[in-house]
Amino acid sequence: MQFSIYTHGIDLTEAIKRQTYKRLDVALDCLESDVESIHVRLVDTNGPFLGGVDKACQIIVALREQDTIVVEDIDETVDAVLDRTTDRLGVIACQRLDSLSKQRKRFRGYVDSDDSTEFRW
Repeated sequence: MQFSIYTHGIDLTEAIKRQTYKRLDVALDCLESDVESIHVRLVDTNGPFLGGVDKACQIIVALREQDTIVVEDIDETVDAVLDRTTDRLGVIACQRLDSLSKQRKRFRGYVDSDDSTEFRW
């Protein structure tokens, strides 16, 4: 699995890395085997000298079967924006898992049905 963190205008400290890894691990726990890559962008949109709601976070999760989850948010601090974005990602990941498992069950039921027709070439 590929993992990358890109920052612009924000110092990528060890504390931010640890928080990001920890929050993503919890958020994507249910999809762990289906994740191919995770890319995180943290940007200070106003620059380091201006305050306000200007810390943006974008998380892109590429899943197997060519599916992608993209979550974006903005908040005052890096901690807050990471928390909000990963919380939303966790909800979306669980919804996606439910959807994938329903599709797999439906396909399995179709393949395992007793009334299947035998094809000969």
